[in-house]
Amino acid sequence: MRPGLLEFTPVPRVCWIDAHLEYRSPTTLHLLHALPHLRAAGWQVEIWCLRSDAPRDQAKHVFLPAPRWLGPLELLWFTLAVNFYGLWRRLRGDGLDAEVVHATCGVYFGANLISVHFLNAVWLRKRLRLGFHSAREIAGFLLGVPSLFFERLALRSPHLRKILAVSDAIAAETKKRSSAEIEVLPNSYDETRFNAEARTLHREATRAALGLSPEETLFLFVSQGHYERKGLWLAVEALSRLREQGRRGLRLLIVGGAPRAVEALRGRLAEWALLAGMQREVEKYYAAADAFILPSHFEANPLAAMEAAAVGLPLLLTPFHGSEMTLRDGINGFLLDYDPARMSEQIARFLDDGLPPFAPGPCRGLNRRQYAERLLAVYGDIWRG
Repeated sequence: MRPGLLEFTPVPRVCWIDAHLEYRSPTTLHLLHALPHLRAAGWQVEIWCLRSDAPRDQAKHVFLPAPRWLGPLELLWFTLAVNFYGLWRRLRGDGLDAEVVHATCGVYFGANLISVHFLNAVWLRKRLRLGFHSAREIAGFLLGVPSLFFERLALRSPHLRKILAVSDAIAAETKKRSSAEIEVLPNSYDETRFNAEARTLHREATRAALGLSPEETLFLFVSQGHYERKGLWLAVEALSRLREQGRRGLRLLIVGGAPRAVEALRGRLAEWALLAGMQREVEKYYAAADAFILPSHFEANPLAAMEAAAVGLPLLLTPFHGSEMTLRDGINGFLLDYDPARMSEQIARFLDDGLPPFAPGPCRGLNRRQYAERLLAVYGDIWRG
């Protein structure tokens, strides 16, 4: 370099593409919490979305328009709109100049990095096996068909360089459908809220607020919705069998769900099931419980199971995709059978024998800083490569 000239250092740039970059989204909240770490490392961030919680001074935003009447068609609309927007940018001559284009799987086909938090190919196959019990379930299945097509396009895109799968099981399923490099990047959790101390801090007060006696055993089910897919009715049937057999002190607490969904549940559940709805301080309800139950038919790596494990709750999970990331069978919980009769027998043995002492923790989950460091390493490899 000649004297007097300053060496030019390029600024790394990443573009995030998802319809909803929001803290309430289990798909994108991990990115939002990593944003300050990315900025501190010198990365510039651009976001293409419909809605975003990211601070405007931390990221450049492109908000794509969407009619208010779209409802469940909103995500399909966004996929079409964002790909046309990317094409328009290229044709106009000012195409996306970010070194890393990071999209949720099945959203943008020009991404060189995608995150896989859900696979329509796997879920729709399971949906067919479960059958349909309402017009709503049929409509949900039909809406998933175009998403399946978009998912396939994304996984086979010539632009794709790397895939971030949220669990080992999802990575294995994705490998069947794409030749791109795959790395497992688990979800992150907030270790300042979800830890063993939370039970000491919140247990007695929360149980008292719920009207629980010390003798009652509380099972916790956490979900934002999708109750059938997540196995709520399996849990209800298994616990009902045990209560009919004389174990009257068993209670089920259901946390999460939109107000309309919670009201619909209220009329279908017995008085021993409690409904808490959406809660900002969900760690208090983990603290009040005696075990966490999630007999789900399909997941990728549920954040609720990771948070429950971090608080120290025994886990009662079916062998869904992602359960291997959190559950150590016989150590911090048990694998449940999908048959309600056998499931009730397994829960009975758990109640009678309990678990040997174990160190609470999220198993292979990452705290916020660990997630940001792993994400930065992935971005750096793509930028330098």
